[in-house]
Amino acid sequence: MNLITDFLKQSKNYSVLVVGETITDEFIKVLYQGQSMKSFCPVFQLTSAPAEQQLGGAYAIYRHLKDFVGKIDLISNAPEEIVKTRYIDANDGVKHLELNKFDLKRKDEIKVDVSKYDVVIVADFGHGFCDQVNINDGFHLMCQTNSHNFGFNRISKWKSKKKKSICIDLREASLQINHRISSCTDDIMKELYNYELSTEHLFVTTGKEGSVYTDGKNISRQSSFKTQIVDTIGAGDAFFGFSALCTAMNVPDDQKLIIPSLAASLTTTWLCNEKNVNPQNLTEHANKHLHAGV
Repeated sequence: MNLITDFLKQSKNYSVLVVGETITDEFIKVLYQGQSMKSFCPVFQLTSAPAEQQLGGAYAIYRHLKDFVGKIDLISNAPEEIVKTRYIDANDGVKHLELNKFDLKRKDEIKVDVSKYDVVIVADFGHGFCDQVNINDGFHLMCQTNSHNFGFNRISKWKSKKKKSICIDLREASLQINHRISSCTDDIMKELYNYELSTEHLFVTTGKEGSVYTDGKNISRQSSFKTQIVDTIGAGDAFFGFSALCTAMNVPDDQKLIIPSLAASLTTTWLCNEKNVNPQNLTEHANKHLHAGV
């Protein structure tokens, strides 16, 4: 368990800045009542359960890392400016409908000097906040593809900037090189690394298959740690935050994927962003899975 104890000890020496969109996830419980007879639309009944709100996106990354590092700051939008309201079934939690609100108030340029921090993380969810960021080279980047920005928030929009690391998933990787990827072979990883990314380190998450890392020369892989999955929302954000920190800490290449993968799998054991990764639950999770080898 030296990897975990060394990580916990050394990470306290690092100062971190997280830049990006805070997304408020709102959950409203409903009961399905059937199909309207006069129009083709489902009908739901609101329950008496109060709406539940959680802060995700860049704030979730900030929250995951805050107990691990010596100093951490956040530059983000107000929580009420980006809200994703999900109407979920009161019985089984299935999402029936999602309504999104995007109403960013800040219009001025946001200047970020990466030299003031050991680690600067930019979490671009494609809702406009990061388009205002003026940042110098040397940060860690994630550009998320979602239903709102599909095809328009590719990682190469930041190609003029030199990045410390980049983290993408399979769908984002497919969009980047203009053809569908079902798995990350060594050849695909080499193609991705050399295609308008301008980065030192590349991480690709592949869902159930795990994750892949390359520095342009060597390639390493990590299978997913098996858990009883409750919800996968936010797992990629946790992976990204810890991959950036591991990169800054110069964790050996063959171990760079372990802590991010543990953090990501841990977040799937609760609903969305209702909890955060901390030293205690990460250590317990690592003891269970690294010892068992699963």
